[in-house]
Amino acid sequence: MATQVELAIAWARKKIGTAAYSGRCQAFLADAYAYGAGMTRRSASTANAARNLWRVSTSRKNIPVGAAVYFDSPTAPAAGHVGLYIGNNQLIHPFSKVRIMSVDAVIGAGYAYRGWGWNGGVRPTGAGSAGVADTSDTGSAGALEETSVIHIPQTEQVWTKYEDDRPNKPPDSYQYLWESWETGKTRDITDRVGSPVLNDDSDSLCLEFSFSLLQSSGEQFMQPLKLAPGDSIAVVNTGSGETVFLGQIQSMSGSYRDSMDYTCLDAGRLLTTNDVILQFNNVPAKTALLNLANKVGIQSISCPNLISSVYDIVKDNAATIAKSILETVTAENGVPYFLRMMGGVLVVRSFGETCIRGWHRQESNLAAFDILDEASAPNGSWSIDDLRNHIQVYSDADDAVTVLASAEDATSIRRYGRRTALETFSDQDRVTAASKAKTTLARLNQVTEDFSLHCYGSDRIVAGCRLKVDLEEAQGEFWVTRVSHSLGPPHTMDLTLRRAT
Repeated sequence: MATQVELAIAWARKKIGTAAYSGRCQAFLADAYAYGAGMTRRSASTANAARNLWRVSTSRKNIPVGAAVYFDSPTAPAAGHVGLYIGNNQLIHPFSKVRIMSVDAVIGAGYAYRGWGWNGGVRPTGAGSAGVADTSDTGSAGALEETSVIHIPQTEQVWTKYEDDRPNKPPDSYQYLWESWETGKTRDITDRVGSPVLNDDSDSLCLEFSFSLLQSSGEQFMQPLKLAPGDSIAVVNTGSGETVFLGQIQSMSGSYRDSMDYTCLDAGRLLTTNDVILQFNNVPAKTALLNLANKVGIQSISCPNLISSVYDIVKDNAATIAKSILETVTAENGVPYFLRMMGGVLVVRSFGETCIRGWHRQESNLAAFDILDEASAPNGSWSIDDLRNHIQVYSDADDAVTVLASAEDATSIRRYGRRTALETFSDQDRVTAASKAKTTLARLNQVTEDFSLHCYGSDRIVAGCRLKVDLEEAQGEFWVTRVSHSLGPPHTMDLTLRRAT
């Protein structure tokens, strides 16, 4: 059952973009809890009057979600200003039109922070528990690292279950937050960000976010922002309240008098930038991955049941070792896996077993539509470069090589010629040599079919998810191997898909 805070915030989100509450911020708060959450309507003549009656604290640390946040107003000093706090340093408030802004952005517009309290003096149910983590504590570095990140998929016994999209979701709208390593302060830089692109590639262990930032334009109030490598960047979908990217600036270039270009990576960089030495002595694959994660500073993993064990001494890049472990698993069960850092968790994802749908909604007064209903004509490619139709499994335990099992597809051999792959077998394998040969043949005896297309965007479309495609040029079920989100507006995507096996 939804809490009063959740109901009030949901009601307030529906008013985003409307001008009915211009100059009536305290009435907006009162209506959110009265009409949204069903509480008794408690209002005051002005925001200042409400503050004097109901303010609880003047601190900016740990503002509870659902609280009324009070400001002095430079345009209406006798009345003041108030907004509804929704977490992640953000509030919904009438600012000409109802909109979502960060507390920092409101202060930057000349409104002095004066504290928070409960509208009507009554603490609603669910207060402080909804929304994403608060980043308003400007006194400590690393605040953005506490931000919740979406798309941590459920890991089932073997396959990952990807979250489906909702056709009644709010339109996508994005906010960009910068946390300086030097000062520990968080700032909303949304009004300066241009060309934001989020890349999600199953062949990479990192999400990559790139953007440009408007610097000095020669105006008195447009001073350069000194973002630097190592600073944190978060991207929040203010429509859903979810953080779609959290990472660190890796590189930057440009002019402080014009604009700068930035490239950021998420926490998957911990694997790609660290070389390690590890010894695995018949260790379960999940334990091996956890040991590897701990070695580079990752404390937890989310992982399905992996049937394989690892027996080796390894000295290599952590990303290379992780991929090798997953290749061992795939050779035994035929399920393709890849890694993704989500929040502080190393997630072992499989490519999806079941299809999901992606929805896009352009405006709150328009219906959502399936992203593939408005897709461009796809560009396809077909290849047999990686096709293997004859598999031999051999033992690596003997001085002499012994073939333990083989499998082949005679029809494929007649058509494409014999194309042999070798797989090793050891005492640590959890399946028989014959099963391993059969599984490997099923996985490799495929014509690789890829195609790309351009369509409207959905945050739920991530690398690894599975889509049902019914276009004139392509039909069937396909895995998303790469998606590039142009966050707009409007939110659009470039997808690369591969036929699912």
